[in-house]
Amino acid sequence: MTDVSIETLNWVLQEAHADVTVDSWWWYLATLDYDAAPQRKPDGTGQIGTRPPIDPSFSSPFVGKSLEDVARWLRGKPQSVDVDNRYFGVLDKQAEKSGKVAICRLNDPKVEEEVASCILRKANYSTLFLAGLDSDLDWDDLVTFQKYTLEL
Repeated sequence: MTDVSIETLNWVLQEAHADVTVDSWWWYLATLDYDAAPQRKPDGTGQIGTRPPIDPSFSSPFVGKSLEDVARWLRGKPQSVDVDNRYFGVLDKQAEKSGKVAICRLNDPKVEEEVASCILRKANYSTLFLAGLDSDLDWDDLVTFQKYTLEL
């Protein structure tokens, strides 16, 4: 993982929220502290992620780490932490140029390789895309489709 500018982080968070019709911030800039992560609410209401602007001193603890390190953090989270168990987003230096987020999927815990694959989505479409993954979208079809469209 590489370091991304605060300006890019703020822009991506704002764009990811722009097309959402409810006041729910889905993206969370993770720290290693599970207590600082969004927590499940007893009444079952939605999660609250990171709202821009973020603190200028923020630095991701995953800079210099691998996707597998992120996967281990997700798999190790307590049940009270309200972040997705299967999907996560990654920003790299390309995000600053393309405005895209890599959305990654974890494999089943029984599979040796932690991260199955990642696909790119524009930041302003990323939240709606993740919401669709909660329904009938098939990840493998999406990955195949993206690879096919990128090879045209």
